[in-house]
Amino acid sequence: MPLHGFFKRALLSGAALVALTVAGQADELSALKAQLEELQSRVNQLEAQPAATQIPDGAGWISFRRGTEATADWQTGFRRDAMPSTAGMTIAITPSADLPAPVHEVTVSGYVKGDVIYDFDQDLGDAFAYTSMHKGKRQDHIRLHARQTRFAVKSKSETAVGQVRTIIEGDFFSGGEFGNTDFRLRYGWGEWDFAPNWTFGAGRYDANFASPITGTTTVDFNGDVGLIGTSRTNQIRLTYTSGPMTFAVSAEQPLAEDGDLIDQGGEAWVTADGASNEIPNFTARWQYDAEGGHQFLISGLTQSYHVDRSLVGYSDTAWGWGVQGAANINLADIVTLTTSVMYGDGIGTFLYGNTMGAYVNANGDIKTTEALGVYAGLIFALNDTTELNLSWGWADMNKKEILRANANNNTIEIMSAHANILWRPVQQLRLGWEVMYADRKYLDTDGAAPEIKKTDAWRAQFGAWFYF
Repeated sequence: MPLHGFFKRALLSGAALVALTVAGQADELSALKAQLEELQSRVNQLEAQPAATQIPDGAGWISFRRGTEATADWQTGFRRDAMPSTAGMTIAITPSADLPAPVHEVTVSGYVKGDVIYDFDQDLGDAFAYTSMHKGKRQDHIRLHARQTRFAVKSKSETAVGQVRTIIEGDFFSGGEFGNTDFRLRYGWGEWDFAPNWTFGAGRYDANFASPITGTTTVDFNGDVGLIGTSRTNQIRLTYTSGPMTFAVSAEQPLAEDGDLIDQGGEAWVTADGASNEIPNFTARWQYDAEGGHQFLISGLTQSYHVDRSLVGYSDTAWGWGVQGAANINLADIVTLTTSVMYGDGIGTFLYGNTMGAYVNANGDIKTTEALGVYAGLIFALNDTTELNLSWGWADMNKKEILRANANNNTIEIMSAHANILWRPVQQLRLGWEVMYADRKYLDTDGAAPEIKKTDAWRAQFGAWFYF
């Protein structure tokens, strides 16, 4: 082949290859252009949509979570009556401003409790009613109720001047052991940490004289005698806390107008005519939580008894007082010994089992009455889900003063005992089986002459707590 023919063909082949390459690039450019146009269209659509609402400064996020650990460090009620922190729900408000997070937490918790009760000797109500025990009244009786069902709302708020806490709690145990199912207020309380280590509180809360550390959990609503009787009251309180030590003083609603003061000439269970206290009860409590799970407590109270001349023609005032010592001893993390001793003159119903704090004699003078209470319990942690509780209580009132008061059905001496097994198969459920016994000595004035009588009673009870 001639040389010029070879070059001619080579040039034609190169031109053809260039033409094909240019054509391919043109197709790719067209496709890329189409994609860019589509993306631009989407951008235009997004820009045309209204802008998302912005969270203003100081607003917060609201979150929900299971459990009430947020307020679990704030102890309310007694150790034996505590609800698990794994139950309930917490609502937390977290600010976007310059405040600590979360700034506000509200916990909602409670339980439904169903009880099945069998009395072997006499009907003693929805809770073991010691003062309803009478000689000669023998009656097997069964009861089913849900009056202990409870609902609680607690809050904790961080503020620029200290933490503020509140609790509102109630149940349906109104009207006593033989009462109704009306909702009643157990707690309506607020606290403010106004300074380091210092807390101010006001409302309805546990009596400051009471020991929050003492006692075992019972299926029975009341528990043993010898413990605190008036467990909640209206008050104002000042508390100082430093490490393991707590010291609190309070001024509380006087109780003499609610039945502690008895008129000798009237009905035994009616407050003395003309009772009109103008001085609150004053209490003080010291508690120390030692290493190893041990706890110690000392508390004291004074209360005034008063009747007005303008109401009954005579006037008198007397002062009652009471002291208490309590301790929890942790024995190798397997057994806990919980015990207390309470004594007073005019202590009244602060001692559970005591039915009178003072009385008005025939001369119109107020006389206070002595009383002693002793309690001991053992808590056995068998495993992570099962607990065995044994408890015993005793209350003794001055026999001579009860006879002088001549007040019908007033207790002179009473002893009680509880034994139960509590089992929690899951966190939301607890089941309890319990047997209880009481022995009572009391004054009966219904006959021709006052008489001291003695009686006892047995009860078995099953309870189921359904936590929500």
